Amino acid sequence: MMKSAASLLMALVVSSIASSPAFAAFKGSVEFTAAEIQGQNKNLNTIIQTASNCLEDHLEEHRRFFQRYGISAFYGDRSAFAKMSTAQKKAHIASLGKDPALLSQMKPTSCVGLTLTCLGKGFVNAGQAGTWKKIADFTKANDQDGTAMQDALRKLGWVVLYWNPDPTKNAVWDAREKAKDPQNKERFWGYHVYRYQTVTSAKQNYYFNAVNDIETLVGFKTSIPAKFANVPFYVGTAHTGYHVFPGSYGNVIEGHSTRSIDDPQTLESSEFNPLADGGGPRGTYRSGLIALPPGFGF
Repeated sequence: MMKSAASLLMALVVSSIASSPAFAAFKGSVEFTAAEIQGQNKNLNTIIQTASNCLEDHLEEHRRFFQRYGISAFYGDRSAFAKMSTAQKKAHIASLGKDPALLSQMKPTSCVGLTLTCLGKGFVNAGQAGTWKKIADFTKANDQDGTAMQDALRKLGWVVLYWNPDPTKNAVWDAREKAKDPQNKERFWGYHVYRYQTVTSAKQNYYFNAVNDIETLVGFKTSIPAKFANVPFYVGTAHTGYHVFPGSYGNVIEGHSTRSIDDPQTLESSEFNPLADGGGPRGTYRSGLIALPPGFGF
């Protein structure tokens, strides 16, 4: 009887550990050959400049379309609009006093979708489609988790930084998030105290990501390191991959998966400065990871 009770206790402990955010593991693995790494590095300028230009092109397309028609050229892929049938979408556009034929020019978007589209375009344009397929497949295998994308990029030589503008506020942020969503049904919690403990431990792990730099983007409050503005493209995540935000030259460009088509901020740009008024990533995102291309680490 004692043995049975001990076994039950052990099972409960193992179950608790397995469900803890500390022991999450990526599905599958991704590795790159020396030739693939060399190919990326040789064509790195094309990759990151193409990706940066792609972000700006999406933002400009959204702005022009919205200015002309009063709705966005993009719609959130998890929005109510996205779930409608084609006929329903056209009817909804008409209900806003717009031409239903505009639907043919509209495309879905999301935070991770925008990142995948633009970074993928960079790799493909640089002749590195095979390398990109590995990154995209690994990300897809992990439910389009941005931290999986960052893990793949790190193995290509990208530098992964932990970002947190003010670790002294970790407990406060955790309490606010738990009060807003006690059961974490939206998977929004940042686990700020816990993630800070693991990332500053000897292993320097955040979730299942190895982290290279735990100083440069930590404790800056609203004073962003000036050299961050020189990075032409980066991939950021917040709250354990809940949000993905690509960026360029110190700015964040975000696509939002749940916004309505008449929301002017379905795509938006802001300075990377989470605690500043008007800063990004937009919303109450307070810590996460940022992956910088090879040669752009600090």
